[in-house]
Amino acid sequence: MTDSRTAIAGRLGVLVSGAVFLTSGASLLVYVLTGTPLPLVLGVLAVAAAVAVAVAVWPDEVRRRGWLRRIAVGAPAGLLATGAYDLSRFLLVEVLGFHASPFKAFPLFGQALLMSDASSGPVTFGLGVAFHALNGVTFGCAYAVWFGHRPWWWGICFALGLEAFMLAIYPGWLDIRSLREFTTMSVFGHVVYGTVLGLGASRLLRRANPDRTGTAAP
Repeated sequence: MTDSRTAIAGRLGVLVSGAVFLTSGASLLVYVLTGTPLPLVLGVLAVAAAVAVAVAVWPDEVRRRGWLRRIAVGAPAGLLATGAYDLSRFLLVEVLGFHASPFKAFPLFGQALLMSDASSGPVTFGLGVAFHALNGVTFGCAYAVWFGHRPWWWGICFALGLEAFMLAIYPGWLDIRSLREFTTMSVFGHVVYGTVLGLGASRLLRRANPDRTGTAAP
């Protein structure tokens, strides 16, 4: 019974230690679906994530060290994957002559953070880019915690899971007129994101801990 409880607690700890990095993405989902101010949702979920880490991750030294090691891998891999994601979508639109804009959501992110419907300016667009980058990096951390020890192609599966949520809410929110172009651009970008994330996380984990390649998440 004790071993069973320990195993359940361990699995729950792994789940929580990765789920805390979905805070910004979850806050956007709540904002789009309910209209609740994005800064409010983001703040509440960030506090909840901090409490979850303090309770489920930090007290256990082994789990804490493994978690921090996965963050050190997931953050740069996520940032690199986000850059590849944006570049790939831009190039696809340019080459195929799509009318869909790969960066249409950026000013809307900024407006949501500022709680203003004002036209996009440098500050609004910059905040939108920062929020977009935050999502890409934190998703990378979540992947590294949950699946960093898996083969690289798990990154594509993870990214396509994110894509499913995106396709469920973005077309209506962004008032997409050409759904086929948007879907093609989005799926292509997420496959690139997942590929770079999976390869990057796998390689960085091997460099950080070459003697434990393939071990389970912390």
